[in-house]
Amino acid sequence: MITLIDALKALINTVVRIMPIGFYMGTAMSGMIFNDFRGVLMFGGFLLNEMIALGYRMVLKGTANAQCALLMTGDQTPFVLPAPITQTIGYFTGFLMADMYANNNFNPSRFILCLSLLLITVYSRVNVGCKTLIDALYCSILGIIIGVIYYAVVKDYYKADYLTSTTITNDDKTSINDKITNFFSVNPPSSNNA
Repeated sequence: MITLIDALKALINTVVRIMPIGFYMGTAMSGMIFNDFRGVLMFGGFLLNEMIALGYRMVLKGTANAQCALLMTGDQTPFVLPAPITQTIGYFTGFLMADMYANNNFNPSRFILCLSLLLITVYSRVNVGCKTLIDALYCSILGIIIGVIYYAVVKDYYKADYLTSTTITNDDKTSINDKITNFFSVNPPSSNNA
């Protein structure tokens, strides 16, 4: 018989397990559907976080823990994302905390939500045997550091209407589009017309 506590733990562990996918899809959709450039930047940061984790996993020759698996394949091989979930939630928390700090606008509900998500994620990963407490805290801190540094790099562009703001004229957009087209063109126009 499953107790209420066991059902609650299972629910928390399931939600934590799928949370990174939700964040990735949410930020990507925010950027594409609602033209919110902040979503594009946040999604780019999530991808950067995954690439950093993939890099150190390859260098350190890390193996996948079956307890950390997002899913199991048909031959019972665990499928895990390169970045541990605690690092992903740490990145999210660090990015939003850096945004609040840079704008000198402390939002208590955002702070409590991010901190709660981070603590629940650490608890969940330790609870399922994916990480030890020290490993989970290390990954969380690493994610927070990545989030803060990434925010420092993109903070000047972190505006909902960055692409549609009046600082970019139509001539600038045409020039930028021409440069992008020429960059990806197989036969770019030569600068010498001789």
